[in-house]
Amino acid sequence: MTMRRAKRYTVQSFKEKEQTGNDPYSMRGAPKGVLECPECHAMYYRKRWVLPGASGDGRAAQSSGKKAGKAAQPPQPYLCPACRKLRDRYPEGFVSIYWPNWVTYQTEVLNLIHNEEARAREDNPLARIMNIRTRPDGIDIETTTEKMAQRIGQRLRKAFHGDVQYKWSHKDKLARIDWKGPVKVTM
Repeated sequence: MTMRRAKRYTVQSFKEKEQTGNDPYSMRGAPKGVLECPECHAMYYRKRWVLPGASGDGRAAQSSGKKAGKAAQPPQPYLCPACRKLRDRYPEGFVSIYWPNWVTYQTEVLNLIHNEEARAREDNPLARIMNIRTRPDGIDIETTTEKMAQRIGQRLRKAFHGDVQYKWSHKDKLARIDWKGPVKVTM
């Protein structure tokens, strides 16, 4: 038995294929102060977008971090990357649901998807559902992040079983998730 000595991929060739920082909507430099999105009211502070009222809220962090002699500045208006993606219709995740029993479980699946979006927004306010299109045998969903599409696929697999396929693009930040529902549901 002979072993292959040459590697197919070196670290350098793999890193050339994997371009993680090419999202045109990501913030290149961190501005000073606090930013607030006028549409969704997410706050940008210390290189992170957070929702108001969540732990790590920008206003609370800004007021506690300042010295007693300086007054806190109001947040500057700035459209967050998720709202810009929604405005420009630039999805990074696609979820396709195919299910022969779609009509029977339509309400449950849609509720599960919206609940997962709410949970994902607690972790990352930029993870959102952009569009939901219905078909006779399922739905197509567009998301602002590829991670959001992955979360929906995982949640569908956990709740209803079925087959899920994940397809990731190596050049662009893009994910395609195809989920095929089972003929019989065992919960």
